[in-house]
Amino acid sequence: MNKEESTDKRPFSTVTIVGLGLIGGSLALALRRSGFNGRIVGVSRQNSLQEAKRLNAIDGGFSYEELPLAVDASDLIVLASPISTIMAHLRTLGAAGTRLKQGAVITDVGSTKRSILQEGREQLPKHTVFIGGHPLSGSERRGMTAADPFLFQNAYYVLTPAPGVPRAEVKRLGTFLEATGARVVVLSAEDHDCIAATISHLPQLLAVSLVRFLEDLGENREQGIHLAAGGFRDMTRIASSPYSVWRDIISTNGDLIARVMDRFLESTRQAHAGLEDKRLSHSFDKAARTRAEIPRDSKGFLHRLWDVLVVVEDKPGMIAGIATPLAEKGVNIKDIEVLKVREGEAGTIRLAFESQEQASKAVEQLNAKGYAARLRE
Repeated sequence: MNKEESTDKRPFSTVTIVGLGLIGGSLALALRRSGFNGRIVGVSRQNSLQEAKRLNAIDGGFSYEELPLAVDASDLIVLASPISTIMAHLRTLGAAGTRLKQGAVITDVGSTKRSILQEGREQLPKHTVFIGGHPLSGSERRGMTAADPFLFQNAYYVLTPAPGVPRAEVKRLGTFLEATGARVVVLSAEDHDCIAATISHLPQLLAVSLVRFLEDLGENREQGIHLAAGGFRDMTRIASSPYSVWRDIISTNGDLIARVMDRFLESTRQAHAGLEDKRLSHSFDKAARTRAEIPRDSKGFLHRLWDVLVVVEDKPGMIAGIATPLAEKGVNIKDIEVLKVREGEAGTIRLAFESQEQASKAVEQLNAKGYAARLRE
């Protein structure tokens, strides 16, 4: 067995989570639920530590001022704070020097990666391993009281290793995180931030701009707000996100957001021209085709999911009626989504399974029970 193979199989025995908010607290609970039998240490405010202990999420707790002491014996350190605070924690860990365990893995949950990885490269001692992380999961609620052991179930979890980190270490951390139900994908920090600018940061700014456009209705503003249901409300849901959450994101990824916005503005100019020459049909068709790919595209993930579509009636107990016979046959549903249901009529539910074998078994079982089920190609 070579060194990389043995590194991959080496377990984490002590995990320190710095910041017991929604993400950090949920990670602690998810690790407990996964059967992790090592030691979990929390670093947070006193009220968060008390709540985490009440929930049996941690074995011991430290204040932020005690961070160097808290990580003294840690195999894995997770920085679960806002971006600017993660940077400050990296500086603190760098100053801790040899107090950090030889080979300790340090990761974070920040939603931009380049600045964090640069800070880690400059601050952390050479005998540690830094792998950036970004779980694409969350909630409108905040704090340890909102922590959810199922928060990472089927959520995408991006890892962005610093240059030179052995692949075995990345796989080791990815496998560990998969125990929480997360779906792990590995990207470079640059690719992550570029993708995030396109699919997350640009939509946020567009949502804010669209809602502000309601002010342009003038005396019709109130009527416009009352009528802004359906597509407008769906498109602008994220506009409610507070600026305090986005300040660090914009400051650390502003260059790529600006680049994406420039391309988007060019796209809107083309759409504007299409209003006059009526050549928008191609854009609509292409957008529809691309949008149809999104739920099925699991390319790049360590484990893809297999989808089954089930036609159901709109009546109480339908989901239980689907889940029960599958559970009886040992078929585990990894994800479930209501795609389309009209009140009093039939609709479609998407079920996702870990393997094609499980998905095929589910189709066979559901069809035998009288449901119209098929494997999504």
